[in-house]
Amino acid sequence: MKSFILFLIVTSLLTAGAATAEDIIVPESWAGIWETTTTEMDCQTLDVISVTTTLDTLCAGDIFNPEDPEFGFVCSGSVTDVAIHLECSATVDILPDCSLSLSFVSDGTRSGETSSGVSVNAFTYTGTGCFFEDTCVRGETTSVRTGDDPDCGPTPVSETGWGSLKSIYR
Repeated sequence: MKSFILFLIVTSLLTAGAATAEDIIVPESWAGIWETTTTEMDCQTLDVISVTTTLDTLCAGDIFNPEDPEFGFVCSGSVTDVAIHLECSATVDILPDCSLSLSFVSDGTRSGETSSGVSVNAFTYTGTGCFFEDTCVRGETTSVRTGDDPDCGPTPVSETGWGSLKSIYR
């Protein structure tokens, strides 16, 4: 599920023109209801962990910034009307003498009513107080717009989609 939510961030960043992670505005061309299928797999073995299909709503004019400097979550990247590259990272102390470094890298393309992308989420634990194993999850995602002109009121199509994601970062 982490890869899916992060890919929603990526999908929301695909714009008609250049933008950065500091000021992302969902363009009219991306407004709609999207059906997204995500296959999550282990980065090393490529064993499939899960396959999910969900609906989500993107609303034109919504502003989204995935950075959260308060928690050390910083992002950089570039967006055009046909491609995206996004990198986010953070390091957080989670236990005495144990920190988690997370890295998210995503690349995607868009053509008309479809998009596809690959995201890699790496979780690395350091310190003598850590007992977790490092993990890496690769997400391969395809999306198809299934509806135009969504009702962009306060209720998202999916409670774990763009609507709840927006509420976290407001």
